[in-house]
Amino acid sequence: MPRDAAAHPRLSVDPVVPRPAATIIVARPAPPHLELLLLQRPMESRFAAGAYVFPGGVIEADDASPTWAGRLPPVGESTACVAALRELFEETGILPGSTQPGDPSGLAEARRALLADQTRFSRLAERLHFDFSSESIAYFARWITPATLALRFDTRFFLLPVLEPLGPISLTSEHDRALWVTPGDARRGFTAGRLPMLFPTIKTIERLAGFASLEAALDGLGDVAVEPALVKLQAGGSGVRPLAPGAPGYDEFP
Repeated sequence: MPRDAAAHPRLSVDPVVPRPAATIIVARPAPPHLELLLLQRPMESRFAAGAYVFPGGVIEADDASPTWAGRLPPVGESTACVAALRELFEETGILPGSTQPGDPSGLAEARRALLADQTRFSRLAERLHFDFSSESIAYFARWITPATLALRFDTRFFLLPVLEPLGPISLTSEHDRALWVTPGDARRGFTAGRLPMLFPTIKTIERLAGFASLEAALDGLGDVAVEPALVKLQAGGSGVRPLAPGAPGYDEFP
């Protein structure tokens, strides 16, 4: 298994339009540092097989519903923010917010209906009074997968700090494992080959490793200007290497 899960991408002859997507980094305090939630994709997955990823997925039409007006914090890319929160709920059962059903079984049933495509997230918000407006969510990055890939995404990255203990994480078949890890340990696991990750995932973790605490990360990322970062692929004798904007040789590749 390659350390970097983008090391052996499937290429496309014809240009592929990237699908709008969103992902969310759930972070909790772990004094003197912070911990991040990573989910491992199954080895038989069509995308990012075996990789450790953040919760997330493709933006859906319902994520732009007017229902969400007043239910979100003042964060850029509100539709993508809804998508990230929906994917978090679908994939882990985690649902932040100040207003939730008193009966946990009601929330579990709502999640089952959402996963079965029997309802929409906006309908659940209305019926169960979801309210994320008091959450401290930061929109801080946007990564676009290389133009030569057969499966492409244009993904918005959000940071969600959680200060209260979370209940048990309930995974679907979309992931095999949930892992809480510090940015430093995640980097070491990636380098050692124990935690394969996509290029934007490890670059995000490296960025978060620069903050000493959860509060510092939120302060540092809460008001950044987000520019799309298109990943490019550099082919060489040792294989394919992803490049971020600004990296040596980046401008030499299409």
